[in-house]
Amino acid sequence: MRVAILGQFPEDPQKLLGGVQAAIAYVLPELAKLSDLDLRVIACSEALDAPRRTSVAGVPVTFLPRKGLGRVTWHLREVRSMLREMEGFDPDLYHAHGAGLYAGAAIASGRPSVVTVHGIFAQEARLLRGWRARMRGELDGLYERWVLSRCQHLITISPYVERVFSGVFRGRTYLVENPVDARFFDLERRPVRGRMLLPAVVIPRKGVLPAIQAVERLAVAWPEVQLRVAGSLHSRPDYAARCQAYVAERGLAERVKFLGHLDQETLLKEYASCELLLLPAFQETAPISLEQGMAAGMPCVATRVGGVGDMLRDEESGYTLPAAPAPDGDPEALARACERVLSDPERAKRVGAQAKREAERRFRASRVAQATAEVYRQVLGS
Repeated sequence: MRVAILGQFPEDPQKLLGGVQAAIAYVLPELAKLSDLDLRVIACSEALDAPRRTSVAGVPVTFLPRKGLGRVTWHLREVRSMLREMEGFDPDLYHAHGAGLYAGAAIASGRPSVVTVHGIFAQEARLLRGWRARMRGELDGLYERWVLSRCQHLITISPYVERVFSGVFRGRTYLVENPVDARFFDLERRPVRGRMLLPAVVIPRKGVLPAIQAVERLAVAWPEVQLRVAGSLHSRPDYAARCQAYVAERGLAERVKFLGHLDQETLLKEYASCELLLLPAFQETAPISLEQGMAAGMPCVATRVGGVGDMLRDEESGYTLPAAPAPDGDPEALARACERVLSDPERAKRVGAQAKREAERRFRASRVAQATAEVYRQVLGS
């Protein structure tokens, strides 16, 4: 079975920028082990002027240039270049990650195809500020609806995806949750008391500033508390500067550490050394950072937004709290939720252990690869 995988594959598999890159990078080596699959991967990059070809886990990977104004032209240039690249391979099936240009190419191929939805553009666009960002979000949302009205097979990484698109998508859905690298399951944790990890890009949607304000409140009763923000500060430099300025003005430099974008080995060390994972986002689909925390056996504290409620059960496999209005959030509620973990470490340990058991059943990359290959067989069989 020849399968073309289209999506945001990382140029360096040890430096993953976001959940989509992680999802593809984690599952590809496991898919490559399946004897009935012959795989090719295509990704587009704005950093390239010419195609670049490499191989990962024995699978050929091609990076193609991506130019500006793709949204305005309905991604026609990138779609055509991806399909030309695949002509010699002659895929039996296309698998697109994301409901953007990659899904557009899969559908335009005329071959059997399946689309995995990761982020939901229309939901995320509601949180954008500034007319340029909102226009980009609106165009992405329109393209998303156009794609989903035309595809016949949809992999949902959370039941939340199916709920959101119930009025748009009329084809067949397959629930296959995101994969997690085996190293998170095998991690030997030695958490430092009071140390909290927020593994997210520093953008408003991730609730970084409310998390900092929650730490400020926690520090009154928990002097050892420290928030470690593991994510790029370059996506929204204005927001990152605002967060850093707040830390400086409030004298929180020892309480809040901005680690920047971390490679996988360094990120694993953070998961090993932090007592809890905090994700106070305003919109999520099925965050891989949360899955990684569950796989590591960490107590995870998260707002019940998007698909988070399908991942964590409050005080059983994690700690959840209601979503708060963006962009200010509810630092008081966040502080109380974190205090639930800090004040009862034995219970938190039991909750983390239950999360790990659920992650083993749902997120291990080898299992996700088997489930994904079964979807391929069903799509071709239909």
